[in-house]
Amino acid sequence: MRQICVLLTKYSDWLSAVVCYVSGRGFTHSSISLDEDPDTYYSFNFRGFAVETAEKHRRRGVRNSRCIQLQVSDAAYTRLRMRLLDMLAHRAEYHYTRLGVLFCILRLPFRWKGHYFCSQFVAELLRDSGAVPLRRAPCRYLPDQFAAELPDLPACREVVNNVI
Repeated sequence: MRQICVLLTKYSDWLSAVVCYVSGRGFTHSSISLDEDPDTYYSFNFRGFAVETAEKHRRRGVRNSRCIQLQVSDAAYTRLRMRLLDMLAHRAEYHYTRLGVLFCILRLPFRWKGHYFCSQFVAELLRDSGAVPLRRAPCRYLPDQFAAELPDLPACREVVNNVI
């Protein structure tokens, strides 16, 4: 068994403010890390596929964060890791989608090949790797939905608040 971490944070940019207002909760960004490098997080932001660190989050002014640690099978971990490495190698082919966020807020399914927003990306990795079962399509996840859903799963090992 291996461990992955879903990191939820709250940023202070305009898009985060809109997501926070619409969802009525506190997290506006999500990313994922592997146990082999727990200080490196993968996600999507307005620049596209992003590799983030805790220090980068601190510099951007993150004050509210939650780390949800999940225990996954070796096979799921390997699939997730391989997908991340493939995306990293082809990062120019992936883009951020504000349109996807808008459709998610409106609760409408929308998938645009090669385009992701942060929580859609994390949800797709979790689902496609078989790490954890999800209740809805990846394109319909906002960061706060992870906060509500993941801690109740048997795979959840620990939830740590304010890690950043």
